[in-house]
Amino acid sequence: MGTAMRLTGQSDTEQIEPYKERLHIALSAAKICIFEVDLPRQLYTFFENAEIIFGVSGEKILRDVQPFSLLEPEEYRRQVSRYFSHPDDEEVIAKAFASVLKGEPAVYEARMKAGQSAFVWCRIHVTPILEDGRPVRMIGVVTDITDIKEKTDRLKKAANLDRFTGLYNKDYAATVIQDILSKDNRQHALVLLDIDNFKSFNDTYGHDEGDKILKAISRRIKRTFRQTDVGGRFGGDEFIVLVQNLSDDAWLRDTLAGLTRFQVDDFVCTTSIGVSLFPQDAGAFQELFKKADQALYHAKTQKEAMSFFAELSGR
Repeated sequence: MGTAMRLTGQSDTEQIEPYKERLHIALSAAKICIFEVDLPRQLYTFFENAEIIFGVSGEKILRDVQPFSLLEPEEYRRQVSRYFSHPDDEEVIAKAFASVLKGEPAVYEARMKAGQSAFVWCRIHVTPILEDGRPVRMIGVVTDITDIKEKTDRLKKAANLDRFTGLYNKDYAATVIQDILSKDNRQHALVLLDIDNFKSFNDTYGHDEGDKILKAISRRIKRTFRQTDVGGRFGGDEFIVLVQNLSDDAWLRDTLAGLTRFQVDDFVCTTSIGVSLFPQDAGAFQELFKKADQALYHAKTQKEAMSFFAELSGR
């Protein structure tokens, strides 16, 4: 048999170049990069298309992480994690790496970076390459999912908002507040606010004018409280706010006083406000809400602008 001859006159490298170029175009369009790690040597040996996601070349990444290969395994993982990942995502990455060391592939989502680059939401598929049943290399495929994450977050946020006022809806506001109270034992204030005589106003002037009132008080709530506070629409004309980490009762009273009376077009509106304090009045959301509701009822029936439950109970 004769020896096969290459008729094109091209070397193997020359023949493969067009395919590499096409692969690079495809990876770039899909916002994907690929890496390889020599596991026994703790050494990144390949990082293709990194600049598309991280704005940093694969060559620079390989140079940056090469010194880590000399470290003890635990310190190596710590330094690699610090270089590539967000601190809050280290646990999910550690679980994925543990799967690879057991010879199992893993998929995870995390905020990734390269050194000092900005964080990017990525989905990472890692697959171990086995020899004699032991993982010796790891192949990783990194996909930029920032657009998907942002779209998903917008949809989640929209689902959690009261579409009319832009505040949290009742269910989500209650969920967020309960979660905060279960984890943070600092002093907080639960505020319930109700627009006085709102039903009569709607009956007299119509729902269009009533809607203006609702939107106006919602805007005022957003402007009045801090970004760390949690505000929601809890009913037709009832609103709820958790004022977090309250250190100054006088500040709270002054702040709430600014919500008790406001004008919309030619109409002057008033509100009634009930307040309960965590953990003094109650240590859980449902009981805290009942106490704030009792204070609100007192404010409305006694025609007081605001009422604190602690003052009703004589403390």
